[in-house]
Amino acid sequence: MRLPIKLNEAGWPARFSRLSFAFHDPRPLAGNGAGLSQQAFSDAISTMQFGVTFKTTRPGRQQHSNRFVRDLLRGSKPAILDVGASDGSTSLDLIRTLDGDFRRYYVTDLNLSARCGLDRGGIHYFLDNDGNCVLRASKRFIVYSEVNGAILPLRVLAQALISGHRRASQWREVVLIQPELIGLARSDPRVSIMRYDMFTPWKGEIPGLIKIANLLNGKYFSPAQMSQALRVQCSNLAENGFLLLVSEDDEVEKFSVFRKSRGAMQLEHTHAGGAKAAHLVPSQIDLPDVNAA
Repeated sequence: MRLPIKLNEAGWPARFSRLSFAFHDPRPLAGNGAGLSQQAFSDAISTMQFGVTFKTTRPGRQQHSNRFVRDLLRGSKPAILDVGASDGSTSLDLIRTLDGDFRRYYVTDLNLSARCGLDRGGIHYFLDNDGNCVLRASKRFIVYSEVNGAILPLRVLAQALISGHRRASQWREVVLIQPELIGLARSDPRVSIMRYDMFTPWKGEIPGLIKIANLLNGKYFSPAQMSQALRVQCSNLAENGFLLLVSEDDEVEKFSVFRKSRGAMQLEHTHAGGAKAAHLVPSQIDLPDVNAA
């Protein structure tokens, strides 16, 4: 990240929020979203970065693909694997649109929680699943540990500030999933929230629909990495199942839908030019696939 030190918009006049380096305040996540609206929770989540990937999300952003999937799957009740669902806002949207017309819905992401601690100055630190500090948040500034591409003074300063997590205490687990989705998973046994890495074979029920939205992004992954992930996901998919890829440009929703037939991936539908990673979907899947193992 070329600029690993950002403004926390909570500590500056409202006009500063329009700046590209002013980010939402992640500190309310320390309370596990208590009292936050769905939008406010997603705003706070969107500031979190794990590795090179931001958890940018918001509800209501995939209405076109949701309606298409509802019509495509009507009456078929498949198992659905939602890959890289971030805080689950868009999963909630699709679940509501389907109105119960699914057998199982797996909401998955590689980072479902983080550890949050405070130092004596009230500064928040967030750790990933491996115990590495990924973010430092004070009232006025947000500091990231990902400093690749930053000029030397900023890199050194960011690393020094991040190291302050060693003095923090009051550590607690912070769940990075929408509270409403957690409640739904508790009340509806068909909905599961699971940690999953898209580069590994899926071990659960074979999905009839796999959705990957705004994750296969050239800012995060190389073409080779995205191709690898797509090969894995196409192998995960049931015969005659559908792969849905969604991406956005300037808030324009674009998506592509592929059907798996006899080990081949066939393009079924595109919207607004299709998803950015659609050209990386393999035309042929090696057989036998991972689900036969």
